[in-house]
Amino acid sequence: MRWIWVAGLVICGPLWAETPRAADCAVTRVVDGDTVHLTCAGVRHKVRLLGFDTPEISRPGCAAEATAGAQATRVLQALIATGPVTDVRFEGQDRYGRDLGALAIAGRDVAAVMLASGLARPYGGGRRQGWCGG
Repeated sequence: MRWIWVAGLVICGPLWAETPRAADCAVTRVVDGDTVHLTCAGVRHKVRLLGFDTPEISRPGCAAEATAGAQATRVLQALIATGPVTDVRFEGQDRYGRDLGALAIAGRDVAAVMLASGLARPYGGGRRQGWCGG
């Protein structure tokens, strides 16, 4: 069974005696520049990170997108390597069944870092812009 936490409350699944802390969470894999695998208190989640979009690496629309997607993935991997998860918030699921969430690593907001890298753009849901121009 999966649990989803929003603002420190369990909104789906069994109630916990206490809310899992960010300290109980760890990133176990970086899938690409905006998706990670996260384990919280023994529960595994595939998480689409909120607030930004990065170029695709699995099915890029052009060579430039593939290159930028690989760079964004490396930036996220480097950020994850800097320290522990210090904040996590889940906000439902997307149409692919991934959990949607915001994440901070070593006190740094992942979305803000990715946006500042220049390899991501703001994204709040809906149709995304392409990365190949024109």
